[in-house]
Amino acid sequence: MLCQNCQQRAANVHFTQIMNNTKVDIYLCEQCANQISHAEFVSPFGFNDLINGLFGTQVKQEAPETLKCKNCGMEYEEFLKTSRVGCAQCYQAFQQKLDPIIKRLHGNAEHHGKVPVRVSSKVSVPDEIEKLKQLLNESVQKEEYEKAAKIRDRIRALEVEE
Repeated sequence: MLCQNCQQRAANVHFTQIMNNTKVDIYLCEQCANQISHAEFVSPFGFNDLINGLFGTQVKQEAPETLKCKNCGMEYEEFLKTSRVGCAQCYQAFQQKLDPIIKRLHGNAEHHGKVPVRVSSKVSVPDEIEKLKQLLNESVQKEEYEKAAKIRDRIRALEVEE
């Protein structure tokens, strides 16, 4: 296919743009593509805008206080621009903002990972006890005492197994 601009060289640059609900494809050679202003073809939205759009409007809201990681000094605003954290401690520093994002993307904010089979029984029991204790507290707060008693009994049984 020949360049749609000069009609002399092979077109190896392809631009697609939607204007007034109409898709416009433009095929240009490298030289013509460099000469023509890219402003006509470049979208005003970048990759980070796409990622931030997936996170929802709550991410775009500016925090009342500036959230900043004490370890690496990265600010939350910088995370919004780059979509990357600076270090492992950034997850704790930005936790209240990141948890809803992670839950939306992964369905859960808690990492489970893989555990070797020979160790899994030792690791899973304390984790299950911790989760049951949280459920127990929630049941008591909701005044669901029968459910709370069953959970308490299950916790005791697991503690005996340990």
